Amino acid sequence: MNTFTGPFRLMMREMSMTFYINAAITFVLFVFFTFLGFIDAAVSESFVLFGPFFIVSLLYPFVHFKGYHFILSLGGTRKQFVLALYFSVFIYSVTSVALLNLFYYISANIIERISSAANLFHLAELVNSPNWLVYLWVDFSWIFFLFSVGMIAKTIWFNYGTILSLALGTLLLIMSMVLVVFGDISWLSEVIFMNHLQFVTILSGLSIVFLLSSYLFMKNAPLEKGERLIIKSYI
Repeated sequence: MNTFTGPFRLMMREMSMTFYINAAITFVLFVFFTFLGFIDAAVSESFVLFGPFFIVSLLYPFVHFKGYHFILSLGGTRKQFVLALYFSVFIYSVTSVALLNLFYYISANIIERISSAANLFHLAELVNSPNWLVYLWVDFSWIFFLFSVGMIAKTIWFNYGTILSLALGTLLLIMSMVLVVFGDISWLSEVIFMNHLQFVTILSGLSIVFLLSSYLFMKNAPLEKGERLIIKSYI
């Protein structure tokens, strides 16, 4: 596996089934919400359709990290694995955003003309912009950010093992709780709800930082989980 084509095709095939299942779940939710709109059972309710795509984006690194061993066993490199995973997720993220906004378009512009349509909440509504590119950008930014969070968490766990990862996660959780309880986070709420476009742009910047950090972690990653810490203990 001396070229990038092999690892890329392997990762695309590994992720395809997850994407199809996720798309099917989202479609079923869309049909269900549409049915509620037809029978006027959700006049004053708003429904969230993006949940499955967002959750799966966060779980992608954990579900498909097994491709790491497949690629290395076939003669591939760590760099090829990371780049293949990134490109595959990018393609499926763009496809997910397109599919998700297609459902929104059908609900708002086609079903609404026939009968009452269920109100599907879109995070871009916080931006209050009629530009459809904003809707695509908001969805993509959130999906790619969630993937980057899952990726940095997975790479730290894989490189340094469960104990150190849990200790770091606990520390971050405690710091977050202290900030929420004793700090003033009203500014954060204002940024999220009043300046959501700027907020998701910041998330995109953080995504790049997380993905570059993950790449550096995996550039010389061990063959098995936690071996980097074990090797350092003997040095």
